[in-house]
Amino acid sequence: MDLTAPIAPPETEVVSTYRVSCDGSEGALGHPRVWMPIPHDIGWVDCSYCDKRFIHADYVEKHEAFMAELAKRDPKA
Repeated sequence: MDLTAPIAPPETEVVSTYRVSCDGSEGALGHPRVWMPIPHDIGWVDCSYCDKRFIHADYVEKHEAFMAELAKRDPKA
């Protein structure tokens, strides 16, 4: 997983499980449902179809710090 992605995810969701599914949440305009594990070392995972980021509740502060550091390096993030 690339932790230096140059842009912020279009949507995020805080979750309480380490296994999440995503179907694009758009009904017929969504995408096939995919299941993804959230790695315990970073605490979030991005959907490979729609880029929605799922953040485990225990890692919200770590994610915010990561995004703040990314913004310092690249103001477009």
